[in-house]
Parts: sequence; structure tokens; C-alpha cells
Amino acid sequence: MLKIMINQIEPGMKLAKDVVLDDGRILLLKGFTIKPRYVTKFQTYNVPFIYVEEERVDPDTISEEVLYEDTFTTIKDIMESVRADEEIDVEELKDTVQDLVHYILNDDMIFMTLTGIRDIDNYTFLHSVDVCIYTIITAKALELDINEIHELALAAILHDIGKCKVPLSILNKPGTLTDQEFEIMKDHSRRGANITRNMEGISEKVSRIILQHHEKWDGSGYPEGTKGHSIEMGARIISIADVFDALTSDRVYRKRFMPHDAAEFLMRQSESQFDPKLLDCFIESIAVYPQDSIVLLNTGEVARVLPAKGSASIRPKVSIITKKNGPPILTPYEVDLQENQSKYVVDIISL
Repeated sequence: MLKIMINQIEPGMKLAKDVVLDDGRILLLKGFTIKPRYVTKFQTYNVPFIYVEEERVDPDTISEEVLYEDTFTTIKDIMESVRADEEIDVEELKDTVQDLVHYILNDDMIFMTLTGIRDIDNYTFLHSVDVCIYTIITAKALELDINEIHELALAAILHDIGKCKVPLSILNKPGTLTDQEFEIMKDHSRRGANITRNMEGISEKVSRIILQHHEKWDGSGYPEGTKGHSIEMGARIISIADVFDALTSDRVYRKRFMPHDAAEFLMRQSESQFDPKLLDCFIESIAVYPQDSIVLLNTGEVARVLPAKGSASIRPKVSIITKKNGPPILTPYEVDLQENQSKYVVDIISL
């Protein structure tokens, strides 16, 4: 590990320690590879030196874990700055989102092991990152233009920014909100649109998507009761990702849904809450149980998930590799969970 002064930093160096500001905020995480724009960031925040690893790496190389954490840190800093009425760095957010899009377009399963990571205090920030990931994966499946994907990803990461103006007593309340509290909470989509309209470099389309991310296909959503194709496509995608991620996350007041239960819940809301075609694309593209993931069945058997398409991914075919409380079996055999309803997934062992 080497101590390097700011004027000696070169692209390709790898951080050996987190870069922490005087106020305790993490500017950049250990493991990150230095790019030219990060040097400018160090200068802006008057960072005198950093610690780097002795070996050099490609400046474009970064692990998905580090990128996930960096995205989380960036959106957390921005939302906390908005809450405190401080100036924010939109370009930094755009750069981070661009990195996220780049990685997912190359491998849309690379972040699936990271989504769903939660701690209560950071739920809103982690949820924003996960919704962004699911949204990019769906946009890729829809073969949207790269510029559209970048714009949609930006809307997704910022979709809950209006919650910065919701009192913490309401935002973090463990129980059911009162009618009055719910009305205050509902206003976060309008507040979010207004906040982003005052951000330099954020398009009006991004603000409209944020405004509409709680609208429903049948017009029963809020804040304006917009319905069908009058809702921005980006908002229709984000609304699906938003609900799916919320359901598959542990909350103070309930345990998380298993992915297939969450997907089935969404499908029951098709044509009322969600755009049916986009919902089908979402379920197929996120791979509820990715191919080759190892799952535990309610019978105690351990199985490997086989390839599946569309709604079949909710209850896929699996290959049983160990029997209940037993050693690996010599000849794995297939079970179609769609046909055999008495067996179902109760836990994901590995992805």
C-alpha cells in the first residue's frame, strides 16, 4: 500500500483505503480504480492524499460490488444534500449511472446477487439502486436506444428523491400510516418532479417519469390519475420495478416475499396496476430464479434451476441434486414446479 499525494495520482491506480472527508462522508470506496474525473473530485473536496495498491489496473475495470456500493453512496449523498437544501453534483450522478448502464448492458445478470441487500436505515437509498438496476435490465430487453436507457436509468435512481422532503417520522414509521400521513407520503412524486426540474442537466422527461411513477395502468394511481399509454413508458417500467423490489425486501413490519410470490402478485395486478406487456418483459428479463442458481425446496431438497422463459421463470424446471437431509445424488432428476404445485422454492442458496 502506498500513500500518494493528489498531484501524483494517475488513472489506473487502485484505492487501498476508503477516501473519507472530514465530515465523515465517504467520497470514494476502497477497491475503486482511479479515473481522470475522480482526480477532479479529490481536488474539489481538498483531499490532500490517498492510499493506493502497488499494482496498476485498467481504469475501466471495476467489480460489480464496488460499483453497487459507489452508486449507493452517490445517491445517498445526493438525497441527503437535497434534504439539507445543499448544492448537489448532478454530473457525478450521471457518471455513476453511466457506469452502471455500461456494466448491465454487457451482462444483465451481474448485479442480481446484490439486489435485495437491505438495512432499515438505508432502505430508501438501496431501494433506489435496485430499482435502477431492474429498470436498466428491462430497458435492455426492450432494445431501447442507449440514450433512452441512460435517461430512464437516471429517472429510476432519482424516482424517490421527493421522499427527502417527507418528515422522517413518516418515512421511517414501522406501522401503517394514517390517512393524513399517507397523503403527505403520496406527495413525494410531485415533490420529486419539482426538485429535479430545478437541477441543471436533468431533462423534463426525467421529471415527468418521476412524477408519474405511482400512476396505474387503469388510472387509479396518483398524483394525477393518468392511465394507459398516457403514462410515460419509463414510469410504467419503474412502477413495476418499484413494487417488485419493495416486496422482495425485508421491512420492519413484514418479511420479504420470495421472488416467485412477488412476481405472481404483480401478475395478478396486470391490466389494473401495470402495463401487461411491460410486466411480461420485466418478469422474463430479470429471471426470477436465474439459470443455474441453487435453491432450497419446501421438501428440503436442493435443486439447480434450469433455463426458463417468461412466466415459466416463476415456477421453473429444476434439477434435484440432493434429497432431503441427504448427500448429493448420483443422477439428478428434473421436476417441473409449474406442473408439480406441491413443491416450491423457499430459499435461494446461491445465484
